[in-house]
Amino acid sequence: MPGSGQLDTRVTFQQRAPDDNGDPLGDWEDGFTRWAQVQYLRGGEGVIQGRLQGKAPAVITVRDEAATREITTAWRAVTQTGPNMTFNLRSWTPAKERGFIDILAEAGADE
Repeated sequence: MPGSGQLDTRVTFQQRAPDDNGDPLGDWEDGFTRWAQVQYLRGGEGVIQGRLQGKAPAVITVRDEAATREITTAWRAVTQTGPNMTFNLRSWTPAKERGFIDILAEAGADE
């Protein structure tokens, strides 16, 4: 189970603001910031193919709480500690460890 020492990356989750028509196509707005664990995936043909395209698949692990359960694939994550990376979110599932959520994400993707 990730302990507080393993949630070592500060991540801001963002969603698009409504545009003039009310559609979520405006600028990115901060939703909330949480401590997370970011693990880059290695191996596998799909992972290697993504790296060749300049994308880095990763799993972002955060605590399971009301705010993090609201995250969808329309959101993105931006790291605030370490190198600033922007991740497009692909899917999320409950983590193996109780009380956490694993978010499959992709760094280096189109923003």
